[in-house]
Amino acid sequence: MIFRVLGPQAGPRKPATLLAALLLHANAWVSLDELIDEIWQEQAVPASADRNVRTYVWQLRRALPPGRIDARPRAYRLRVERGELDADVARSLLDRSAHASPADAVTHLTCALDLWRGRPFEELRSETAAPSAARLHELRWDLRERLADAYTALGRHGDAIGVLRALTAEDPMREDTWARLVRALHTAGRRANALSEYRRACALLAAELGVEPGPELVRARREVAA
Repeated sequence: MIFRVLGPQAGPRKPATLLAALLLHANAWVSLDELIDEIWQEQAVPASADRNVRTYVWQLRRALPPGRIDARPRAYRLRVERGELDADVARSLLDRSAHASPADAVTHLTCALDLWRGRPFEELRSETAAPSAARLHELRWDLRERLADAYTALGRHGDAIGVLRALTAEDPMREDTWARLVRALHTAGRRANALSEYRRACALLAAELGVEPGPELVRARREVAA
């Protein structure tokens, strides 16, 4: 792994923005005009913009292994090999956790989550980076839910409940996360708390979305009541 997208790029803002834009479109050509739009965004574009971008590319070439940045008239491309992005490493660790023992799964998932340093592609315009940033947000969410599952499998109920409470506070409209929390509390022997969280989830869904609990949350409630 040599490229990091799970958080802001290091270094001065304009070269960092250039690198983020090239990483967003890794292995694809990015026009000079697109790069200028990202680098200066709401600022007035200077007459020297073309020359400045060439300088930033030269700086990146010095920092990266040889042959990574290709150029053609008014466009650049960053070559990224499979497994060289921290996001790819995180996805690989998530996949490995699915076939690992609970203890190894905790190790894989924790290592993956430790790769996050902040908001991905924060240097770029929101409309440009939004789809990729959303996918990475979902990846981190999946990692955290799987970590809670692994903690539960190990009998580390307090850790599992802590992760799931944080997730339901972050996005209380996700029923599957509430179902996980209800089950984790029940598995920990906290039946009353499990039922309380079920009722709280139902109240939130009714108030915010005007819907009844879905099948997964209802199944979790039935498991507690069984």
